[in-house]
Amino acid sequence: MKKIGLKILGVVLVAIMVLQFNCVMAVSQEDLNNVSNEIEDKKEELENVQNQKSETMSQVEELTTQISNYQAQINDLDTQINDLNAKIKESQEKVDEAQAKYDENKKLAEERLVVMQESGDTTYLDMILTSTSITDMISSYYLASELAEADTELLDGLENERQELENAKTELENNKTELDNAKTTKESASAQLQTLKNEKNAQVASLSEEEQSLQAEIDELVDHEASIKSEIARMKAEYDKNNSGGNNSNTDTSSFGFGWPVSNNRIGTGYGVSGPYWSSGYHTGVDFPVGSGTPVYAVGDGQVFDTGYNSAYGNYVEIYHGNNVYSFYAHASSVNVSKGQKVTKGQQIMLSGASGNVTGAHLHFEIRTPGYGYSSCVNPMPYLP
Repeated sequence: MKKIGLKILGVVLVAIMVLQFNCVMAVSQEDLNNVSNEIEDKKEELENVQNQKSETMSQVEELTTQISNYQAQINDLDTQINDLNAKIKESQEKVDEAQAKYDENKKLAEERLVVMQESGDTTYLDMILTSTSITDMISSYYLASELAEADTELLDGLENERQELENAKTELENNKTELDNAKTTKESASAQLQTLKNEKNAQVASLSEEEQSLQAEIDELVDHEASIKSEIARMKAEYDKNNSGGNNSNTDTSSFGFGWPVSNNRIGTGYGVSGPYWSSGYHTGVDFPVGSGTPVYAVGDGQVFDTGYNSAYGNYVEIYHGNNVYSFYAHASSVNVSKGQKVTKGQQIMLSGASGNVTGAHLHFEIRTPGYGYSSCVNPMPYLP
């Protein structure tokens, strides 16, 4: 009785250890899937940020070009203003010179006119009285009239010249004012564009910080993923060690210790058949043309590595058999096992169906090695009886 009790205790302990291992295996695989999905999400978010950064940089470059064009216009305006200032200075010198000449001639003319006005008729009387003849008198009077008229014409000419120069000065000063206003406008526009450029640069800097933050998150997730993969590898090695040579044997067993996944072992579509129906361009497994609801069995002892659904495979089950070999079963109508569950050769794991991308009910069967992913598919026929 004591020996029987010890045996029972041993069985219970083994069962507890297997259960714990199954739970850890399932959780680890689920964590790996979650982390891998999160990495993809972060990479997509990072790509969006980088695209936004690229668009922002293009806008900044466009603004920089506009600022450069505005600055070139301002430089041209500065040159024009300098030329006008030189012309204004030259015109001012002419105006000053004409003004001095005008003031001098005006003073002389005014003095003569004042003298003539003060003399009045006396001057003309003196000219008449001092004239030796009527001809001399007329000549003297005519001379005085001509002198007065010449003085008046001089003043009028000087005034016209001064006015013309004043007009030229006013026009040049107006041009200068207009160009100064234009320069102020352009400088204001340049300042506004520079402000926009600073804002865009700040936005780019912010995006760069976000980019760095996202990259740091991705690096952290990648490290986490590597840690999970390492843990899965450790558990697989432990499983291989504890289950070596444990596959059930019967007369219908391959050299790998595997049996058939369905009772009807007739093959429909074989491995490697090319065609447009598969994303890889060829068939990655073999198909067993069985009706919906047909029992599907594990081809060998192992542990359920993954179950789930996707649009291509529909409902599927993946089993790890040790030594980096995985069997994969797809298009099930229902699944009878769960992640982390230990199974034995010939144990029913699901019912065949037509879920996923299919044209009719069948079992799609794959062998994957050395990895568990789609890219590790190999010809399954050498693994089957």
